[in-house]
Amino acid sequence: MVETSNKIEWEKIDLTGKKPDRKGEVKTLCPNCSHTRKKKTDKCLGVNIETGVGQCWNCGAVAVRDKKRNKISYDLPPQKWGNHTNLSDNVVKFFKQRGISQKTLIECRITEEEYYQPQLNKKTNNIVFNYFYGVTLLNKKFRSANKAFTQCKNAKKVFYGINDIENEKECYIVEGEMDKLALYEAGYKNCISVPNGANDLNDVFETCGDELKEIEKYYIAVDNDEAGQKLEKALINRLGKWKCSKIEFVNGKDANDELIHSVFSLQDALNNPIDYPVEGTFTAVDVWDEILELYRNGDEETIKPKSNDFEEFNKIFSILMGQLTTVTGIPSSGKSNWVEWFVTQLLCDHDNLKASFFSPEHLPMRKHHEVLSEKVVGKKFSASKFDNRMNEDELTKYRDWSKDKIYLTAPDKGELVSWDWLLERFKEQCFKYGCNIFVIDAFNKVKRKNGESLAEIGEILARITAFCQAYDVHVFLIAHPTKMRKIEGTEKYEIPDLYSVKGSGDFRDQTHNGLCVHRDYETGEVIVKNLKAKFKNQGSGSIGSFVTFSYDLNNGRYYNGSPSDRPLWEKTSSQQTIEPIQSNIEYSRRSALNRQSGYSNNLIDDCPF
Repeated sequence: MVETSNKIEWEKIDLTGKKPDRKGEVKTLCPNCSHTRKKKTDKCLGVNIETGVGQCWNCGAVAVRDKKRNKISYDLPPQKWGNHTNLSDNVVKFFKQRGISQKTLIECRITEEEYYQPQLNKKTNNIVFNYFYGVTLLNKKFRSANKAFTQCKNAKKVFYGINDIENEKECYIVEGEMDKLALYEAGYKNCISVPNGANDLNDVFETCGDELKEIEKYYIAVDNDEAGQKLEKALINRLGKWKCSKIEFVNGKDANDELIHSVFSLQDALNNPIDYPVEGTFTAVDVWDEILELYRNGDEETIKPKSNDFEEFNKIFSILMGQLTTVTGIPSSGKSNWVEWFVTQLLCDHDNLKASFFSPEHLPMRKHHEVLSEKVVGKKFSASKFDNRMNEDELTKYRDWSKDKIYLTAPDKGELVSWDWLLERFKEQCFKYGCNIFVIDAFNKVKRKNGESLAEIGEILARITAFCQAYDVHVFLIAHPTKMRKIEGTEKYEIPDLYSVKGSGDFRDQTHNGLCVHRDYETGEVIVKNLKAKFKNQGSGSIGSFVTFSYDLNNGRYYNGSPSDRPLWEKTSSQQTIEPIQSNIEYSRRSALNRQSGYSNNLIDDCPF
């Protein structure tokens, strides 16, 4: 054990970006001894964020946070919970008319409280749905008699009823607190509710991901309306369709409507789940909604940047979810740079996109963020001859913009990773953070079991495409060519194609789309060529076409128009040349808010309390 001071100054502990586990604990480096150890990256200091106490297992030093400087990531409502049973008669009557007994109210810890309702601009009496996580009250949702809803400010997001699935192997997921109470009333206690429809799923999965991973079977019991369908799709994409079954309600739009009809009717629905189709086996009935969607509205809208710099490129190429795009080009042609520019444009232009980059060549991670921040901010990261360096405020804005948009994937100890490890991390990022764009830079940076085996290349590409389709994501795979031919009579290289990549037959056949990034060193121009596109609306009729970009050394951006150093969040905000993807998200959000602002006009919902 290293001899050192037995006290650690709390201010010297690096907790930046550290996310505590369920117990509030994180592991980090010890400022007293880590720098003296042989393995300086070993995290030997355990810190409890909630209690403000930490201890190093290596040197034994103890850290205690000054309560005056106590900084908690999330605000907790007052911890005044008791076994409240003194609900008013009107509240009890309201729940009784909706089929909920006093026993359920007590066991589910329903309370009532006077609280300020922003929608009403006044304090009013409310039903309170208490969101517990373990023994900690994380949030309260308030519902007034006027059907106004609010909740605690800055509350950490968690599934309602998460404690009820502890040690359970099966779990019912519903769309509202009343539906959770309905299932509890019917005898199905292993049930949780999303806190805000399809919104906030990233947050609740980040909080409760470990609990959900222990579940072997999920029953999706959401509302049978458009917003419910969107939530259903989002849930099965994260949880895995093969682990989910669907609950259908025939006497109303949700579980509580079914309970009001009769508890036996609700039990009958819950006892007869509908399995999603067996993997690889489908009929027209199984995909009828998608067939009708295609018939009525045509092909799905492809995903494109909205910047004017991509106006010409969008005419020859675009992407869809569930696909793999292979990007090739001779060394130092700018493949990585261009892909990063393309992806950051997508992230800025579409609110529902999040990206994960696996780029060992960019490590350490601070260097990768240097490159990405230049593209996003539009200025040089470090001092240079261009005299256009971003200031710290601009760098901080990049941090705040990117913190839930950009994720970097790298092994803790810097070793060469395997495809098993990488794809498992990607799946976890889908599940926990909602990532749906992935960049692998490059193919040869991932360890293969059989070294140079060409047969294994086909297997790997098949696994990547399967991952894309199973999780409805898009992967950009950068692959270096092995065949580099000079144009006869010149020192210039030919533009590579997918047949130039080692394992060419598989790369050409198994990738959905292909691009080549090629730099002309005499002119400084960069050509991006469409090598392959899966569907016509993506550019399959433009194979062989290319667009020429100019590369800006000052910020790593590519231009097909007038250069700009405006930050991406400013540069694209006023451009509406392409219908934004988030329109459906906004519709879903509005639908969820409408549901929260009031239930149906049923007389039983008009009970004043």
